Amino acid sequence: MSKKSVLEVFNAYNDALVKGDFPAVFEQMVDDVKWHQPGKNSLSGLVVGKQALGAHLGQFAERSNGTFKVVTNWVSSNDDLVAANVTFLADRDGIKLDMNGIDLFRIKDGKIQEVWLFSSEQDVEDSFGNK
Repeated sequence: MSKKSVLEVFNAYNDALVKGDFPAVFEQMVDDVKWHQPGKNSLSGLVVGKQALGAHLGQFAERSNGTFKVVTNWVSSNDDLVAANVTFLADRDGIKLDMNGIDLFRIKDGKIQEVWLFSSEQDVEDSFGNK
């Protein structure tokens, strides 16, 4: 069996994310995945492990009344890193979040090891996350 490229791993993750297939999303990650959520809000900080990450992502769905989604605009890779320019969207009680960002993935041995998120308007995201 040939080794999957970092872009193949990212694309499998992204395709599953778009479909809302979270078991397939987590299949692309190591068990102790590290997720770096930016900002100064109640969801900010380092999340470690698939179980903790599942609960963490569930908070986004809950706080946005199920409207949170990510659209990938472009992707580029360099060795074991994949950078994805994304737009993330959410709507809660008429308050809309429509923001650009960069998600940086470290992928090794066919699995996502670590993810860093960067938001173009962190103060807006913090305000949305704290309500």
